[in-house]
Amino acid sequence: MMTNLRIDINNKAEKFLEKLRVSQPKDYVKVAAFLYVRLPACENPCTLPNAKRLQGFKNHYRWRVGDFRIVGIVENGEFKIVQIVQISKRDENTYKI
Repeated sequence: MMTNLRIDINNKAEKFLEKLRVSQPKDYVKVAAFLYVRLPACENPCTLPNAKRLQGFKNHYRWRVGDFRIVGIVENGEFKIVQIVQISKRDENTYKI
């Protein structure tokens, strides 16, 4: 079932995606497929197997896509808006928002 899930990607995440597209096209395809196909198609993004709620935040989640972490804010109780805050390769600075 398709839902009316809106995905907002901030400028920092867009820039990261653009750099990834040029430097690592295979990884870009995986991340882009998740962001533009799988995430909008799911009914509840918080229940995906690669999703985890971040400690210390009420509505921040991270989705694991290969070596990359996508951090987003799920707004509205009906999961209608997902704001992508950060996309980064997993390292010690990944969750510093």
